[in-house]
Amino acid sequence: MMCLLYSYDYMEQYVENFGLNKATLKSYYSMLTITFLTLYVMSISNNAFILWVFVEATTLTTVLLVGYGRSENSLEASWKYILLCVVGLTSALYGTSLIYSYIFNVTGDPYKGLLFTSIGKYISSVEYETSTFALLMIVIGYGVKAGIVPVHWWLPDAYSEAPSPISAVLSSVVTGCGFYAIFRWFTILSPPIYDSFKPVFLAIGIASIFIGSLSIIGQTDLKRALAYSSITNMGIIALAMAYPPLGIAYAIMHLFNHSLLKATTFLATGNLEHVYGRRNSLHGVIADSPVLGFTAIASVIALEGSPPFSMFYSVLGVALAIGDIAITLIYLIGLFIGFIALTYMFIETIWGEKVNRNMKNKCPRLMVLTPLLLLTLTAILGLYISPLANMCWRCVPR
Repeated sequence: MMCLLYSYDYMEQYVENFGLNKATLKSYYSMLTITFLTLYVMSISNNAFILWVFVEATTLTTVLLVGYGRSENSLEASWKYILLCVVGLTSALYGTSLIYSYIFNVTGDPYKGLLFTSIGKYISSVEYETSTFALLMIVIGYGVKAGIVPVHWWLPDAYSEAPSPISAVLSSVVTGCGFYAIFRWFTILSPPIYDSFKPVFLAIGIASIFIGSLSIIGQTDLKRALAYSSITNMGIIALAMAYPPLGIAYAIMHLFNHSLLKATTFLATGNLEHVYGRRNSLHGVIADSPVLGFTAIASVIALEGSPPFSMFYSVLGVALAIGDIAITLIYLIGLFIGFIALTYMFIETIWGEKVNRNMKNKCPRLMVLTPLLLLTLTAILGLYISPLANMCWRCVPR
């Protein structure tokens, strides 16, 4: 909803900058609305194939939004996005079909292998090697959508080239739907099957944290740096999933916190892009606009897990859930690298020596208020974390 409100003023200027016809805004809002509809259906579905269909549907709707500017870079980013996601989700479909066929052969009931409520009861009847392979295909397939290493190549280009409200939607809920699908599958598994995937989640998590954090170093494009930060955060979630049940609760909490704060940060960065006409080589923003400067730096600090914002609790909670000193130390080092790299980049942008050209546009009030409201919400959640923590814990099967 916030992204829709933000789009009202942002996209008016965007179509002018790219020489587009304002009539194309109808297709923009149509695709964005359909995206939200597909996400809603996906989130309430108990059917494994319907889940796959609507995760795929989010790809088909958002790919048009990534390439909305019709520039060479945005079109290239949209092609990377759709090709990699379609290939990945084909892998997820194969894994889903494999489990379905085995359950059907055992039960003779065409519905037992469709519904998550019944798959959990019968998946133990599937051969261990087969179920492990099928679930690995599901992790890889939906992992492409989530942007985890090593299937993350589409993410930096798509996030940086899409309009800022679409970057916010992609990073918050669309990418999150990939991990949601993984959650749906792995929360119905018996402990022996789940335990066999601990090394997989551990490797994916650590690799994503370090590759995402190290890739931020040397970036000049604010949105591209935030895209690599998303890879780091998806790594945090993957690592947490290696340590059930507490890790799963904090993984769910982190997914929720990341959705709010990454949307906040992309919208705050979109304000800078709207005002200056670019998103790199900006310095001394706070001298031009204290409100925009404060919102941008505060959202980044919150995103990196600083108190009193809600992200602090999920970042700390994952460290507590790990329970292994060596892995915890590796985890904290990876986060520290990302924190220093991203925070330094935004400090230079906000407080560095002012070399900006004159502000091209004023920032409309609605665009200013949208990220501020989201930032305030995460601060309130951080001060009163118990309801969110209890809700996440109740989502974990025991």
